[in-house]
Amino acid sequence: MTGLIFAMRRVPQFLAALALAVTAVVMTSPAPASAAPVTAPAKCPAFELSDAVKEPLVFHARVTGPGKATKKGGPVVYPVTVVKALKGVTGGSSLDVALNPGVCQKKSLTANEDYYFFVQKKGDTILAAGSAPRVEEYTDKLQAEIAKEFPEVIAPEPQQVSFSEPASPEGQKLVEVAAPGVVLVVVGLLGLIIVMILGRRKAG
Repeated sequence: MTGLIFAMRRVPQFLAALALAVTAVVMTSPAPASAAPVTAPAKCPAFELSDAVKEPLVFHARVTGPGKATKKGGPVVYPVTVVKALKGVTGGSSLDVALNPGVCQKKSLTANEDYYFFVQKKGDTILAAGSAPRVEEYTDKLQAEIAKEFPEVIAPEPQQVSFSEPASPEGQKLVEVAAPGVVLVVVGLLGLIIVMILGRRKAG
């Protein structure tokens, strides 16, 4: 009986020693090789307007609805209406533009927003593809740059000239003083015309 009790007392010590040994093996064993890091895509080329305008279709358009994917992971097609036709399209026409899901492409377009499209036609599809982005958000700065490339299409908007009555008391006094003078000039011209008519009748 004594031997059994002794053996039972030794069991916890044996388990503790075994646990320490396992822990030591785990801590000293080499760590598993980590997975290879995911390489980031090469730096996307900057947008160059001088290169973009070489595309066969160039236009300013408004996105009129949400995009629809043709297939999983494939191009997303957006309906657009041409606001300003610059090259290869007609103003006011409704088009479908396929946005290529490349790493360097614009990821999505927003409905009711304006963009510039520098695209090409492949079959029945207008494809915004290539190594550089082919869709740029409309900005005043981009509009100014586009005007340099297409000066005959994008003309500066005429300035609206409006006339209003002077708000200052001095300005109102000038108007009041000038008004009788204008009336006198008109009366004088009418009198001169009447004299000329009467002179012609007497001469006749």
